[in-house]
Amino acid sequence: MTRVILFDKDGTLLNYQKIWTPYAKRVIQAFAEEFERHDIKDELAYELGLIDGEIAPNSILASGTGEMIQNHFEKYESGAAAWMRKHYEASLKDILDSMELIEGSGEMLEKLQDDGFENVIVTSDSRESTEYFVKKFNLHPLIKDIVAGDDVPHRKPDIRMLHPFMERHGYDVSDMVMVGDNRSDTMLGYEEGLRTIGVLSGTCGEQDLEGADIIVESVDDLYENGEFIMGEGCK
Repeated sequence: MTRVILFDKDGTLLNYQKIWTPYAKRVIQAFAEEFERHDIKDELAYELGLIDGEIAPNSILASGTGEMIQNHFEKYESGAAAWMRKHYEASLKDILDSMELIEGSGEMLEKLQDDGFENVIVTSDSRESTEYFVKKFNLHPLIKDIVAGDDVPHRKPDIRMLHPFMERHGYDVSDMVMVGDNRSDTMLGYEEGLRTIGVLSGTCGEQDLEGADIIVESVDDLYENGEFIMGEGCK
């Protein structure tokens, strides 16, 4: 029986493009200036997934952790990972202040809770940033728990990312449904039978959301005819 709805954060509950696309452009430009590496700026942007000014589906920027992104900078210059961390920390207030909920996401969290579901955020982002997000939009009453990218050594779509959380609450895979905007979300626990819903509010199109049982425009579409769309026995 479905009891728990797992939500990705960026691109699912949070407007991804407003925050991370401008920041990606700024940090790549700052890196080129700091290390005098204008020669590889375009190559770095492409490898990270910033293509033609937009973040590509399922790229490192779209679904990777901060550590993964930092390590890509380090490939080009020794010390660049540490520089990238400092740049992020110095920019964090501006990043957090520009956060914007995807339309309807707060109301959907409230509706799900009212209907007896438990809402949980499962994100590749840091716990600090995620807790700030929850605090900024006063979501504490609606969020039961958080699984952040720096909480465990495993990453989506590896189901082991969820194991400490599942053990903590006594959940089984059959109790949960994952909602997210990237392949790493829709393939989370695929082999273990975790059901997933893909949303098109982030960086991916339908063709990019491999493994999704259902694909909708956004979290605002998780109900149909007054019922949660992922009914029992969907997978």
